[in-house]
Formats: sequence, structure tokens, C-alpha cells
Amino acid sequence: MKLMGILVMVIGLVIRVYGEVSSDISDIVDKTLKDLRYSKADKSIIKDAEKDPRFYTLKEGVKIKVEEVKEEKDIDISEIGLVDKGEKGIIDTLVAIDQIVNIGLKVWNMVVENKPVVKVESKYAVALPMGVKSAVELSGWSRPKSYVISFYFENLYGIDVISVRYRVTYVYGGSYQGRGKYLAAVYAIPERVDVMWGFSFNMQAYVPDATVVNVGTSANPIAALQLKVSWSASSILKEIDGTGVYYIQGDGYFKEIASPIRRNKTDLKNIKIE
Repeated sequence: MKLMGILVMVIGLVIRVYGEVSSDISDIVDKTLKDLRYSKADKSIIKDAEKDPRFYTLKEGVKIKVEEVKEEKDIDISEIGLVDKGEKGIIDTLVAIDQIVNIGLKVWNMVVENKPVVKVESKYAVALPMGVKSAVELSGWSRPKSYVISFYFENLYGIDVISVRYRVTYVYGGSYQGRGKYLAAVYAIPERVDVMWGFSFNMQAYVPDATVVNVGTSANPIAALQLKVSWSASSILKEIDGTGVYYIQGDGYFKEIASPIRRNKTDLKNIKIE
């Protein structure tokens, strides 16, 4: 920890002096951070990687499968309320049905160091009319709709060393006083995470505010949002990452607009996870 603190101080000094970190310095910092991480690794993993680097090297390609779930359990809409307690300007505001907002979470961890996050099922986003305090104020909600995404990481021997299965679920069609189609309970939940010893996997979900929009009319709004699921998989020898992007509408429409196997990780470094 002391070494990490010194490193952070040095980086801060460089930024103050030069205004930004040069590519050369950035490379040195990246290497130092990796060295720090690897120095904490189990010595037996390091020895095994030295003996058999092919086993501990992840392939770039990832096998993936997307399936729609035909039957999904009901979700109690009465429990879908104001998740982000820090949100300002929502309570005691007149309802504007054509202005769509997410009063749920904007970002949440799904998997941290190979383990699903505790109570991740309580983390979700919504797309409701501005001024609405809870999904229970709307009526006509559909049954939940779900898609299950599975993908697998191989090492250079073709062995599945990491396998992940997660579910994207949402409730749609809710209307406010008979008008509009909105979204509630937009979840991204890990269902299975199997990681072989010597490998690491992390996953986050993110709903950017800019993607929460009205794609209908002022008189008959249709809410829409983009749910991004960002992941990183690594061993002591290699790290790869990517982001899946899912477009969801208040009338039930769903489309995968970016596959999670593409290397396009969402930048979460400036986003605070409560």
C-alpha cells in the first residue's frame, strides 16, 4: 500500500509539472501497476505460468450465445422505487410525461474478483416520466422480459477457463394516466460465473444518462435506454476486456447493438459506485 501511495504521488507531481502524462511515462506507470498486481499473485501461479504459459494465456476470441427467456417470473412493481437516494430535483416535481429520467441506479458492480455481487438483484435502472417517484404510480406493466447472454473464454489449449452467464431483464409498457410506455426494473444480473484457478473476472453494468430518451412523441412518449455491460478477464500473462450494449424500449423492443466480445470497454474510472 505504501508503494502504491508513493506511485500515486509521483504521477500527481508529473501531471502538475507537465500538464499531462506523456505516452512514455504512461507506459511506465502501466507496467509498474501490473508489476504491483503480479507481485501480490500466488507464487505457485507464477511458477505454473512460467512452466506452462499456453495454459495461462487467454485467446482474443470469445464464444458467445444470446437466448430469449420464454417464461419469466413476475416482478413486484411496488418494490421498484427511488433507488438513487442522492438524486436531486425529482421529489415534489410536476410530472412531465415526455421527459424521461432514470431515478434508479446508473452504474453497479455485477461480478468482483470472480464472485457475483451480494444482493445484485436489488440493483436496477428505470426510465420513467420526470417527477414520478416510483413505478407503482404507473399502470399496465407487462410481465418481465429476459435475455440470457453466455460467453466463454479459452486458453491457448482451447480449454474453457472462464465461463459467464448473465441475464438482462426488464418490465415495459407502463403508462402514466393512460399515456406513454415506460421501463421499470432494468436488471443485469450474473447467473453463473465459473473461473478456473489462476484467472480473474470482473463485470459492471452502466446506464448512461444521455441514452435515457423519449423515442415517441410528446403526447405519447416511448421510453428508451441503453444498458452497457462491461467486463475484464485476465490471467497473470494476459488481460482482455469488452462491453455489451443493449438497446431497450418501453414498448418491449430489445436489440443487442454491440456484442460483449468486442474490445470496447466502458470507461468507468470517473463513475462513483456507492
